Amino acid sequence: MNEKESLTMSSPAAPLLCRRDAEGRIVALTRQALSEDEARAGGWEAAPAGDPAVDHFLRGVASETNPLSLTDAGMGRVTEDLIDVLIDRGVIQFTDLPVAAQAKLLQRRQTRAQLAHRLKLLADEGDERDDGLI
Repeated sequence: MNEKESLTMSSPAAPLLCRRDAEGRIVALTRQALSEDEARAGGWEAAPAGDPAVDHFLRGVASETNPLSLTDAGMGRVTEDLIDVLIDRGVIQFTDLPVAAQAKLLQRRQTRAQLAHRLKLLADEGDERDDGLI
């Protein structure tokens, strides 16, 4: 398929077209079928499948249009803490949770422990100074 054909497809799987700013960041996306001349005149180019810049742009748009998405990470932590409280008080058992939820919680706990360990190592290294200065 040549570039002209790829820019003018109008099926649901039509390629994504993007416009970029002077720094190369995506500032607009469309699936609108455009002729090669329309695309060139509008500054549109095909966005490669799996382009990380497309994901970055879409995440930005999602957070701008959905204020709840700004609090999702915080709510995830609240949910983890709530699950820990319920387990600690014997209200539920860890094994009561679906296997997929158990796996996610274990992965997050492991990641959090690794990060805490790294931060502790950094603090320890900063405490030991060879130059005699405090």
